[in-house]
Amino acid sequence: MMIDMFVNVYLPRFFDWVIETSIMASILVGLILCVKILLRNKLTPRWQYLLWMILIVRLLLPWSPDSSYSIYSILSYSNGTSDTFYQESVVVSSSKERTNIGDTKVVTKEDNYASDLTQPAESKKQTHSNKKPQDDTFSFYTIVLYIWLAGVIILGLATIIMNRRLLLYIKKQPVITDGRIVKIFESCKKSMSVQQDISLLLAGKISSPTVFGFFRPRVLLSSVHMKILDEQQLRYIFHHELAHIKRRDVGVNWLMHGLLILNWFNPILWYAYSCMREDQELACDACALTYIDSEEQLAYGQTIISLLEHHSSYYQVPSFANLSRNKRTLKRRILMIKKFKKDSYRWSVIGVVAILAVSSLSLLNARADRSDEQQKEQTTEMVNTNERDYSRVVTKEDQEHRESMLNEKDQVTVITKEEQKMVENMSVKEGFVPQEEGTGFFFTKEK
Repeated sequence: MMIDMFVNVYLPRFFDWVIETSIMASILVGLILCVKILLRNKLTPRWQYLLWMILIVRLLLPWSPDSSYSIYSILSYSNGTSDTFYQESVVVSSSKERTNIGDTKVVTKEDNYASDLTQPAESKKQTHSNKKPQDDTFSFYTIVLYIWLAGVIILGLATIIMNRRLLLYIKKQPVITDGRIVKIFESCKKSMSVQQDISLLLAGKISSPTVFGFFRPRVLLSSVHMKILDEQQLRYIFHHELAHIKRRDVGVNWLMHGLLILNWFNPILWYAYSCMREDQELACDACALTYIDSEEQLAYGQTIISLLEHHSSYYQVPSFANLSRNKRTLKRRILMIKKFKKDSYRWSVIGVVAILAVSSLSLLNARADRSDEQQKEQTTEMVNTNERDYSRVVTKEDQEHRESMLNEKDQVTVITKEEQKMVENMSVKEGFVPQEEGTGFFFTKEK
């Protein structure tokens, strides 16, 4: 019972939420990239990186209030167009059927519940062919849902297996006991006010200085780097890696990677993740530079860039926070380090305004801006008889009389009560004459 409930109810609802959220997140990625381009010379790396946190929040939100200022309002136009097309299709099909029917009845939305009770078996057989396209659509939806679920399971298992192997490999690596290196590392921890217990291990085959793990972080350093780097250069490297730990970058990477597994079908989000990792490295550099003297900033940049070009590889896995050797990132790093000022890492008016603006536009859903008639179900109840053509408006008080009017050829659809006047006006224009019968009003077409 619980399995059936999960498969038939909760899983489709969750899948629908993922699709809807993924579409909104794709629009948000475009907005973030536009803001980064427009304010690239005014937003510091820290604030550019914080823009991506809005994307993570958007992907996590199960619900948000509506706003007419939401960026997702651009989707409401297409939805409105689809609704209009649907309504026009119903009207056209109804007008075509009018030439072949005997009697036509119009009932209000309140009378809809009685239609299922009074619809005869013969009418259900006639409408069986109309249900086949819906069954086909449902089957296609089910196929897509299970393809998505298979992708989530495969990527999830691959991520778990890969990180499990990395963990087992790193656990086998010896702890660095070199007094000189340990002293430098502890000095950097103290200067950056990092109180957390952090292990310093040999990296083995991992060639880049790296932070591994979130709850129990480890800093990995290869034996090659221990030999070629002097004391000052080691200090720069440790400041950079400790900045990753201080900023909780590995935790952010894990969170974003988990969201990517759910949205594995969306290439825009994969590209956004790559951009986020690049901005993460620059923001980490900016954080590290705040603990380094201004006259040493150029030396820091030269050390990082030299290390990337000759002695490091990049591993873009969620459990790692390591140096990126992307050429575009290198160029941005050089420019950022040259222009860096310690005060720029603190609060920025432009940064706060950018975050608030993007958040207000993207974390609120689009408000439905449609008329009451478009928001309500608008279909027409057509009833076939062999005697004459007539249209009837049935109110809530007329439900009992309505049942007596239905015969074996009745076919039922519904309009809202608010449309009664509209139906009456349309009936008169088309040549129907109002007549009273029982508790209702009939519009009998003149012969």
